[in-house]
Amino acid sequence: MNKKKKLIIRIDKEKTTLPNWDLSIAFYTGLDDPQIKEDKESLKRLSKELSYYRGYIYFLEPYQLAIVLNKYEAMIELSLKLSHYAHLYSDTHKTSEEASNFKAYITEKLATYFDDVGFIHFELNHLSEYKMSEFINHPKLARYVPWLKRIFNAYWTLDEAAAFIIDKKSIVSSAWSRLYDETCAKMRFKLNGKWLNEAEIRAAAGSSDDNVRKAAQREMNRVYKANAQVITMCYNMILQDKRTDDELWGLEEPVEESLSHNHIYKVDLLAMSGEVVDSYIPISQRFFKLMAKMRHAEVTYDARDVNPLDAGQDKKVTWPECVQKVLQAYGDFSIEYATMGLNILNQGIVDAPPAKGKSSGAYCLHGEHPYILLNFTGSEDDVTTLAHELGHGIHHVLCSEIGVLNDSTPTALAEVASEFAENLLFQQQLSEAETDREKLRLLIDRTGRMISSIHRQVAFFKFEERAHRARKKGELSTKQLCQIWTEEISRYVGAPCDKDAEYLWMGISHLFQTPYYVYSYAFAGLVVNNLIRAYEKWEEEGELERREAFEDLYLDMLGNTGVEDFVSLLEPFDIDAEDPDFWANGLKLITKYIDEIERLAKKEKLI
Repeated sequence: MNKKKKLIIRIDKEKTTLPNWDLSIAFYTGLDDPQIKEDKESLKRLSKELSYYRGYIYFLEPYQLAIVLNKYEAMIELSLKLSHYAHLYSDTHKTSEEASNFKAYITEKLATYFDDVGFIHFELNHLSEYKMSEFINHPKLARYVPWLKRIFNAYWTLDEAAAFIIDKKSIVSSAWSRLYDETCAKMRFKLNGKWLNEAEIRAAAGSSDDNVRKAAQREMNRVYKANAQVITMCYNMILQDKRTDDELWGLEEPVEESLSHNHIYKVDLLAMSGEVVDSYIPISQRFFKLMAKMRHAEVTYDARDVNPLDAGQDKKVTWPECVQKVLQAYGDFSIEYATMGLNILNQGIVDAPPAKGKSSGAYCLHGEHPYILLNFTGSEDDVTTLAHELGHGIHHVLCSEIGVLNDSTPTALAEVASEFAENLLFQQQLSEAETDREKLRLLIDRTGRMISSIHRQVAFFKFEERAHRARKKGELSTKQLCQIWTEEISRYVGAPCDKDAEYLWMGISHLFQTPYYVYSYAFAGLVVNNLIRAYEKWEEEGELERREAFEDLYLDMLGNTGVEDFVSLLEPFDIDAEDPDFWANGLKLITKYIDEIERLAKKEKLI
């Protein structure tokens, strides 16, 4: 039997300078680039041309609707170019008033340009079944069929008056998340006599050194508490604004909008979150107790998943080493997959170094040019972060081939790409481990990450649910929000969330920027775990063709997340997502890892 070809990755380890992105590659040379004005004028012209079709969608011939949608798609592409540039520029210039004003200006202008084209969705959604069928089955509209089906099948839609109100208020609404972002960007944390930004203090809070970790968490908690008045106000306004939008949409629960965008039924979310909560004791709490036992300590919030084998070993990784590790892991799975990752890294669209005025955390911007923001400090966690975000980038490149209208990849499926990429890195590291002790360290790291992505995010989701529900009765105090937070975190950890952690909810940016995003990580994590189980099963069958088939199917799946739901996407892998045991099967992989951790820990006489 022929062995699979292995990709050899060679990186120049002398080039240790961290990359900064070049926004001119896909966008503009600066805020004064004359192309910005030209693109705004083009948007204004397209908006005016499309407005002439108001009230006439029903009477259009298929070829005429194709013209309308072609212009509409061009308008969306231009608007994304402007908004993405404003977003990316702002995220590396958070302390710049000019950058902030530019982002606000672009947001306002785009809202104005789209005011006159909101009728397109409304009128298409209200067509007769005969007209819908005519459009969907005509060759002139074949390119737009996935998008048209979503519009036709939407089970709720706004009347134009409500849509107008939401469009107008969105400008003000976004100001609250903007204020939150800018407040966090200006925060400075003092640790061991040094002033750190948010990204740096977060890295310190994950240290294996007990003193450093505890001091960093206390300092984070102190600074958030000092900014509690502003942050609590921002969150209250975001909660209330969400409630107003839901009422205009005619939605009974705040999570419904997210479910619609994710193409997920409420029953699936309830089944997933319920299964995870039920597994707090046998999985997350068991894991944290095992970690505490290995450290000869009690379970505490700050040290819940600290790897006992990392004590005093905060290893540093250079940027070239990080890139090589990730691409090698990708290449062990698929040469095509690794090549796509390398192409992204070579385009000048990655911004890696922490800097003053730069957003904390990491993300990958959706689009043909998937710009990646990192805050690389040289930790081993940064290697996993690059694997995660680069996984997003490959996904975005594959999705871009179907067009911006058709690509409606939901957040719950977007995170599948990143979680699977993390697993590739883990499997590669595990295969290279030379001792049981090293395997144990890697298993602990991976299991901790899985629990963080699944159980911890469900705990965040439960906090979010309770906060939205409680806000209906009136504005919430910082004390109330801290109480909800500590209760939900304590449930998942299995130990009290102490006073030094009660304000840490303020650092979860998704709660402020994208309500009901957090459950997507848990949803995706369990989907990925089912994919991993299928991949391992196919590998065990021992046929190279079977494994290579999985690789091709996986890349095909990533390219179609914008046009298919998760149930149909998993069918080619022989996975039945409608099986009542689907979510439990995803959790079994974590249990398997914990069992192995316990076995190796006993073998190494650590417990």
